[in-house]
Amino acid sequence: MISLSTLALAFLATVQAVESASVGCGKAPPSSGTKSMTVNGKQRQYILQLPSNYNSNKAHRVVIGYHWRDGSMNDVASGGFYGLRSLAGDSTIFVAPNGLNAGWANNGGEDITFTDQIVAMLKNDLCVNEAEFFATGWSYGGSMSHSVACSRPGGSTPVAYLGIHGAADNVLPISMGRQLRDKWLQTNGCASKNAPEPSSGQQNHIKTTYSCSKAAVTWIAHGGGHVPDPTGANGVKFAPGETWDFFNAAVSSNPGASTTAPAPTWTTTTRPAPESTTATAPTNCSARWGQCGGRGWTGPTCCQSGSTCRVSNEYYSQCL
Repeated sequence: MISLSTLALAFLATVQAVESASVGCGKAPPSSGTKSMTVNGKQRQYILQLPSNYNSNKAHRVVIGYHWRDGSMNDVASGGFYGLRSLAGDSTIFVAPNGLNAGWANNGGEDITFTDQIVAMLKNDLCVNEAEFFATGWSYGGSMSHSVACSRPGGSTPVAYLGIHGAADNVLPISMGRQLRDKWLQTNGCASKNAPEPSSGQQNHIKTTYSCSKAAVTWIAHGGGHVPDPTGANGVKFAPGETWDFFNAAVSSNPGASTTAPAPTWTTTTRPAPESTTATAPTNCSARWGQCGGRGWTGPTCCQSGSTCRVSNEYYSQCL
């Protein structure tokens, strides 16, 4: 998720120094366009965008872009996947999943399952580098990216993380973004460091890169609000370039990251302050990784022993 107004976070990639080509290499590829698959008995859609000169014998990077609340896969695709497609050349396969009811409530983990099935399809049907899967999104889409990073492979696994957040964000205060950042600083074995930030309303952005032993963490604060395309110094839209640079750095440095750790991307989230409720009764409580709260949720609000209910956004809380 974007850690806050804009934050980046890792997804499903195995961050390795050695390229890992999928079994789909050498196969005739599917065409770009709108696709569908059945997930837990429901028809789900996504947009697949291959490079114009896709090479079935070249292992490609994958970027999955999640849309915001009341947005759609079409919005992400028409916007160039948050400005990243123009930076990718022929290196990257892009995917824009479509949420149910224009969002990512992830009831019963169905959106995570949807992501799992997309990843399986990509590996089987296309030539992808399994060491370079990334997820990104803005607002609710950022929250979904964060859910993936926590669920695949797990919330305690190091994940390269880029957070971009606005000092004037009135949806998720930047203080909440710092809490998310600090979670990954701890998980990724990072040394503490002063991270200066512009004042609210100031047209500027400041990047802080941490020294980490397990996976990279970068924090970018800007003076703007809850927007997907923040403006920094000299009126420059900096998020796409910083995100793409972070992807490249994450797979090249690989500071001791697990071979199953996701790699990140930037996003924004509307999630409230992280809270937790310790599960006390395993009976009738949600299983680990299951939903345990959120607006409109009528299921259990407790978690089975060994996990706690943590807020991802106002619509979704998960047992982690």
